[in-house]
Amino acid sequence: MSAHGAVALLQPPRQIDGTRPMVLTLLVTADATTRRYAVPDSLQVTASGDLAAPMRVELKRVGSGPAVLNLRPGENRTISYSAQWPAELRGQVRLDVTGIDAAPVLVTLNRAPLPGQPATPAAAVAATPAAPAAPGAEDTPSATPPVTPIVTAANNAPPPAPADLRDAQRLSFNEPMYIMFGGHDGANAKFQISFKYRIFEGEDPNSKSVLDNLYFAYTQFSLWDLAGDSRPFKDTNYRPSLYYYLSDTGVKNSVISRMSIATGFEHESNGRSGDESRGVNILFVKPTMYFGDQTDWHWRVAPKVYAYVGKSDNEDIAHYRGYMDLNIAYGRPDSWELAATLRKGTRKGYGSVDSQLTYPLARLVPGTAGYLMAGFFYGYGESLLYYNQKTPWQFRIGYALSR
Repeated sequence: MSAHGAVALLQPPRQIDGTRPMVLTLLVTADATTRRYAVPDSLQVTASGDLAAPMRVELKRVGSGPAVLNLRPGENRTISYSAQWPAELRGQVRLDVTGIDAAPVLVTLNRAPLPGQPATPAAAVAATPAAPAAPGAEDTPSATPPVTPIVTAANNAPPPAPADLRDAQRLSFNEPMYIMFGGHDGANAKFQISFKYRIFEGEDPNSKSVLDNLYFAYTQFSLWDLAGDSRPFKDTNYRPSLYYYLSDTGVKNSVISRMSIATGFEHESNGRSGDESRGVNILFVKPTMYFGDQTDWHWRVAPKVYAYVGKSDNEDIAHYRGYMDLNIAYGRPDSWELAATLRKGTRKGYGSVDSQLTYPLARLVPGTAGYLMAGFFYGYGESLLYYNQKTPWQFRIGYALSR
């Protein structure tokens, strides 16, 4: 049954009582002609707390009502859906509703209301202001002033791919941020910080122009020998970059659920002088392809292909690193993810494997953020200083802010 009703989500309060169920309310409106809308039995919502892994929540329809709404011009109906808030969520929470083309919403979740304080009305999500329905108005037709629809929903249309939550803010994570510790032949700890910043934000959030999607990024990586005298840093790599980035190119089909693209310039050096000086400049292209439902178990494949435009301190680096970093990952946003970056040099036997297994810490300790992390490295060039040295395998465990 095709659905032709204009569907909107109602505006939520700023603060939500987390001791009560999450309730989202759809507003179905008919404008100038009679509308038919097939009412879904449930809604799929992606909920993400600050620095916490996004999690999928299924909301069930509240009460009973017709499976198909037939609305005359000027009529509207509200349909509510409810579920318990995941115990891991705290503080500011972002909600994305799958299948409804509405902007994501931020609410503050209060799990401990003051004694005697009246409960905050349950959440009703919106992307445009709309007058809330009167109590008890669910599945009841009424004639009201026209409401601007957010989207015309089609029951048979596939839900849109969710936005990449890493790119929701102007300042956001770039590559994984972590610290890990191990204990095999020195270099037994490593950490990385990485962020990106959108330099200019235009009037059109869907713009694909270069200026509107130009990012500056900075990544810093260190190997730290905690077992050595004075606990020295064995090497630190500094990697600023300037690139064009689209979180969603619009490319999708029966195999690829979403594709992003990044291309630009990157410098990498270790800040040393003399024989230990290392540095490269590259031009790169990095498409990232997602296979499967991004709110569930899915694959991510991201080949970063590059050309060297400067490598005076290490002319033979391509023999060990090659011309591509291939990142492959499989996991679920609110559960395990296994990721690996593979490099293959141009000479036989040269290359490396750098893998990480992560799990959301909030699943184990509600109220926390980030991920438990285990990492394994084997091959050449864990840092730039050792690009042509095969270091002993390294296994480490630690904590990550992002993955």
